[in-house]
Amino acid sequence: MQWKDEFKIGIPVIDAQHKQLFLCESDLSEALAKGLRPSAIDNLLTQLGFYVTRHFAMEEQYMKTSSYPGLHEQLEAHHYFTNRFAEIQKEFTQNGLNPNVVHAIQDELRLWIKTHVLGLDLTFGAYYKEHEKKANP
Repeated sequence: MQWKDEFKIGIPVIDAQHKQLFLCESDLSEALAKGLRPSAIDNLLTQLGFYVTRHFAMEEQYMKTSSYPGLHEQLEAHHYFTNRFAEIQKEFTQNGLNPNVVHAIQDELRLWIKTHVLGLDLTFGAYYKEHEKKANP
């Protein structure tokens, strides 16, 4: 899946992080086509770990400061994603590179992008833009 400007929520730092997530998914697809190495999966999981800790905290702060009514739903989704990738990381650490790990990462990334980034986050983006207009007329 390719990043498009229409996916921006209007907060440049968050948009840049979302774009990076699209690149992770693209890198995984490219690595699968070329022949996957364990180091590629390890790097991807490291990137996702960084995404989870930094991105979620930053995004949630914007939601809190703008009194976003969908914050609870976002927190639940972030919690799910964090736990799911911890499970995948654990499986990779314990069992090494295997088809289950690769497919789990690919499936979860695609699902997250489609349902969360292009769903919940775009909804937040629309809210945030209106909030900013009202706060800074």
